[in-house]
Formats: sequence, C-alpha cells, structure tokens
Amino acid sequence: MVTKFVPLPDNDGGKQRTLALARRLAARAELVLCAYDDGEGDVAGLERLGIDVRSVPWRPSAVRAVGGALRTGTGSLSTGRFTSADLLAEVHRAAAEGPVDLLQVEYLQMVPVSRHVTAGRRVLDLHNVESALVRSYARAGRGPASLVAHVEATALSAMERRTLPSFDTVIVVSERERHRLPAGVRDVIVCPNGRDPDPLGPPPPASTPTVAFVATMGWAPNVDAAVWFGHEVWPAVRRRSPDARLLLVGRDPAPSVQALASPSVEVSGTVSDVRPFLSQARVTVAPLRAGGGTRLKILEALDAGRPVVATSIAVDGLEDLIGEGVVVADDAGAMIDAVSSLLGDPDRAAALGRAGHEAVAARHSWDVALAPLLDSVTA
Repeated sequence: MVTKFVPLPDNDGGKQRTLALARRLAARAELVLCAYDDGEGDVAGLERLGIDVRSVPWRPSAVRAVGGALRTGTGSLSTGRFTSADLLAEVHRAAAEGPVDLLQVEYLQMVPVSRHVTAGRRVLDLHNVESALVRSYARAGRGPASLVAHVEATALSAMERRTLPSFDTVIVVSERERHRLPAGVRDVIVCPNGRDPDPLGPPPPASTPTVAFVATMGWAPNVDAAVWFGHEVWPAVRRRSPDARLLLVGRDPAPSVQALASPSVEVSGTVSDVRPFLSQARVTVAPLRAGGGTRLKILEALDAGRPVVATSIAVDGLEDLIGEGVVVADDAGAMIDAVSSLLGDPDRAAALGRAGHEAVAARHSWDVALAPLLDSVTA
C-alpha cells in the first residue's frame, strides 16, 4: 500500500479510510505500507496491527512541489508536493523484496512514486476524483486563487486520463464520483466511506443550545465553509437563539477561521479527541460549498447521535441518510431555518440523531463499505 501519510493516529478523513482498509488487508495477507510521516505518525501502533511500515519524513515546500510537477511530467503542483526521491526509493526497495500480489495506491497524487512497481493486481483508491474536487475550488474562489485552481484542475484531469486506465481496478466513493471518471477505466468499484460504530452516547446538555462544525480547519473547502457559515448564517441563528454557541473544531485552523472566534464562537484548534465537543452539540453542520468524495465527519457526527444540517455537496454519496439524521440546506436562508429549528426543538434533534446513529451502524460500517474491494482483491 502506498499512501500519503502514516494513517495512525487517524485524525482526518483520509487517514480513517486508509487505516480501515490497511487493517483489513493486513488481516488477510502480509502488508507493507509506504508513506510520509508528518511528524505524528504512530508507526509502532501500526506494527502492532501487523503492518510493516516504511516511512520517510514529510518535508513539503514550494520548490519541491514545482520540481515534482516538472519531474513527473504531470504539471500538477499537488502531485509534485507528494513526490520525493526518498519515498520513491522506499517503495521500490519494498517491491524488490519479493513478488507483489497487490499494489494498493491511495490517492491519485501517489501514482508517480508507485508507477514502476510490478504487481499481480494494481488498484487505485480515489478518495476524491481530484480534478472535479479542484475544479469545485475554482468555481467557489475568485481572483488568482481561482485561476491557480483552474490550472491545477486541468493538469489533474490530464493525469487522470493518462494514468487511470493503467490500473486493473479504480475505487471511487460514490456513484456520482464514478460518473466523473474519464473514459477507458477498466474496472470501477464503488466503496463509500464508512465508520466503525460506537455505542450511542448520552444526549447533549439541555442548558446551552450548541452547534458544532468538526473538520480539518486548514483544508480550503472547510475554511470556506466555516467562514461562510460564520458570516452568513451564524449571526441570524444568534438573533433567534441569543444564548446559542458555535464550536469550530479541527486541526490547523486557518487565520480566517481563527478570526471567527468571539464570545459565542469557540475555535478549538487541534484536539486529540472530537467526541467531547460532539457531546456538547445539539446540532452539527457541514456547510461545504466546494469539495468531493464523501464526508466522514458526517458519519462521525451521526454515529454520536447528533443530527447534521448539510449542503448537497457535503452529503454527496450519503444521500440515503437524508431524513435519517441529515437535513439538507443549500443556501444561507435554508441553513438558518434548519439549524434554528433543531436548536429550538431538542426532542426532534435527539430523535433525528438516533435515526442517524442507527442508519450508520446498519448501512455505513467499514466492513459493509469496503466489502466490494476486499472481496475483489482477495478472491
């Protein structure tokens, strides 16, 4: 398996998906995992799970991104950012130790460091269809940032057309993502994101109506969502519920997210466990206006028994949960109404949260989500 980062601790959605798959592959065969260590990787923890980890330090820079884009011939800065001679050597060293039955590549950007590996089966797991994801950034942005995103989306689209047909199987997280793939892909399997269910926790405190948005607060779509919600939605919610609180919970908050902090808004920064914050929330939100893939944080909130007010973009691939834990609101007015209504009706919020918890346990466990891939590669 070749992936971006050592996936333990699994403190973001990409690591959660990678770890869930890695654990299940390691239970079936010898698994060697090659990845960057971003400074917090728990290599010993993965080795206790029976995973042989080959990691190299993560040293991102603008020079490396540009150089990698040129060396790989992709023209993609995000791909160049994840291209290094050190990881390339580690991947080739691991592959040379014996016949490789399965090459499992996580993310399009990791294709260049693994493209010369000979394997009985080559599988690419697209956490997002990257060109569509970056194109959505371009539409949501403006000025130079939007132009850069358009250029990057074009480079990623060309890379997808060129490299995806070289894999025996491509994994996507939703039917909508399947339709975003270029022509020529041999075999496509849909494996949505999932969750290892926890027991349903206690209801939130009745005293303070609290809203939580849990996400990686340095990732561009989440930054845009938090700022939009903070400016366009939250003031109106506060006018209807003057004692309401908003929790913005997640690692590496961007300066524009930090600037939202106020007496009614708490910006937590990086936390080791989001569950204490979810336990305070009567309602959670996923107000994304750009993005791709499926939102693991929605599953996490529902598993905790908390209803989610989300945009259609945020709930892409999880449409079966609409009405079972999820309320869709695509503009500021609808978001204000939905959030305020649930804050003002604790019994309805609790019932919706319970329905979401039950639906996640029944239909969105990792075992259910990953079964099509595991059945295919271990048959």
